[in-house]
Formats: sequence, C-alpha cells, structure tokens
Amino acid sequence: MVEVSPKKDQLRIPVWKYLLFLLLLLIILIALLFFTFSSGFSARNSFLESLRRYLSFASSMNPGLKPQDDFGEALRIHGIEKVGEKRFYLYVSVTDKNSSPLKSLNPANIKLNVAPPDGSDESCIVDRVKPLHFYADLKEPISFAAVMDYSGSMFPHDVKAIENNFSEFTSEIALPFSASVIKFNENVIQINQLTDDKNQILDAIKKRIALTNTALYDGLDKGIETIQARPHLRFIVLTTDGNDNASKASLSEVIRRAQQHNVSIFAFGFGWLKVDRLKQISQETEGYYSYVPDSSNLDDWFQKLGQVINNIQIIEFSTRTNMNKPGKISLELTDSGLKRTLNR
Repeated sequence: MVEVSPKKDQLRIPVWKYLLFLLLLLIILIALLFFTFSSGFSARNSFLESLRRYLSFASSMNPGLKPQDDFGEALRIHGIEKVGEKRFYLYVSVTDKNSSPLKSLNPANIKLNVAPPDGSDESCIVDRVKPLHFYADLKEPISFAAVMDYSGSMFPHDVKAIENNFSEFTSEIALPFSASVIKFNENVIQINQLTDDKNQILDAIKKRIALTNTALYDGLDKGIETIQARPHLRFIVLTTDGNDNASKASLSEVIRRAQQHNVSIFAFGFGWLKVDRLKQISQETEGYYSYVPDSSNLDDWFQKLGQVINNIQIIEFSTRTNMNKPGKISLELTDSGLKRTLNR
C-alpha cells in the first residue's frame, strides 16, 4: 500500500490586501521624501543635495511651495546718507497693489520722524522728493553685488535661467551702477571686483563654477563686504534654490551686518527651499523676496525688481539738531497708510 501525504493548503494573500500594502508603502515613502528634502538634514548632506534636483517635480505637490512675493503695496527704506549739516538723503521705494513702483511722491503726504541713537524722536522738514535718476550730480554710481547659487541640486537649465535673468537685469537698470559678481557652492568665489564696465560684468555672470554644496550665508557675507563702503544706494541680488549647508557665517550675523551698512538684500528663490528664510533675509534688510518652484519663471520678478531700482526715490530732509546718523527712522505715507520704522 502506498501512502499519499495529505494535500496542504497554499498560502493565499487577497489581492486587495497586497495592493493596500503597496499603497501604504508608497505613502510612507513619499512622506519620508517630503520630510527629508524639506529638513535641515537634506541641506547638510551633499549626496541628498545632488539627488534633490531629480525630485524637483515634487515641488508642485507641496502646498507650501507655491509662487509668492512681497512686491505689492510695499514701502522700503534702503538707506540714509548725510549730505550736509543737518541734511540727509533717505533712499526709499514704494509699490502699488500691482507691484509697480510709484514714480513720484508728494512731500505733503510724507510724515517723517528721526532720532539720534541716544535721543528722543523729532520731526523733520521734508524739503523735496525726487527720483534717484534725477540726481546727475552724484559723484559715484549706485553699487550692487550679484550673489549666485551654484549648488549641486541645480539642473543646467536652472543655471542658464539665473545667468540669463541677471544679464537682462543689468541691461534694464537705467542708473549708472557698478557691480561685482559673487558665486558660491561650498566655497565663495568673487568672479570680478566692483566695476562699471558692463561687458566685464556680463562676462562674469556667464562664468561657471562647479555645482557642489551651498555656502549661502558666506556668499551673502562676501557680497556685503564688497559694497558696504560704497556711497549712495547699495544692494544685493541673491538667487538660490536651497538651504545653507556649508557656511561659517550665521544668518543672524549676515542680517546684522547688512543692517549696519544699509545693504538691502533682494532674494529670489526657486526649487525646494525654506521660503520663510527668504522672507527673513529680505524683510529684515529692507529688500524684497520672491519664490517660484520653477526657475524658468524667475524672469517676471527680475523685471519687477529692475523697475523698482529704476524708480528709487530720494527724500531730502533736514533736522533741528545735527547728528551723524539717525538711530531711529519712522516713515509714513499718509495718503496710502504705508508705514516703516527702522531702529539701527
């Protein structure tokens, strides 16, 4: 007699449970990617910094990464300059709800108060307000530093978009200016010294460096150092797609230095970064910021900035007492309700 072993039942997993498991695994993976690439860990890891470029499409899936800016209905104080005993120039920009700069201001609608560093507020006499481009007698041009990110998370088309926008921006500025181009990866490289030679500036903008890590704060620090001693209006235009992961300088140190030297920072960001960081940099230094997920959409904001720079206004005012530099400035446009107070 031949014995036959009993037939064993086969293990079967219902298809719907298998699909549910795969779906759950996919959700966990997506959540992990979102956490990783929006966290400081991603910014500090050179491999993830490079890998992030291949997941840039996911920016559109993140509700926190939508186009935004603060160009609309804004008032900024870009600097103050003593031009005589008890006389000052105040450099300001004002935009309407459509983000277009106001091309003239009525002195009657300006309420201005200043105070010396160790004194109380005092009212000022606003003598006149004229656009900066009316001042042909300024001895030196305005100055800015182009601070450009070349991190490993950038695609070639990102680099090209940034270079093209900077080139067009320099061509659109109607004021005499000098500029320096500063590029950063894990290091900071000053491509050219301050110059008013536009061809030299354009050549510097197109000069490539390696794509590695992101020394964002060191790049800004170098930009401030380059222009901080210049007269009149001085500012930085920053482009970046990431968070700092290689700097020796801290964000607070950079912002404090910009404030001390009246350097406004205009921050343009794209890709997967912390937008609140852009806001902080620009708003605490009297600049503007914009964010777009895709670098190809930066051109609108560069055009807006060019218009703002071309329509900077100078408020000429005098004080009752002689002071080297006000420690506090309170500015209000009474016809629009826009207010700005600076303590330096």
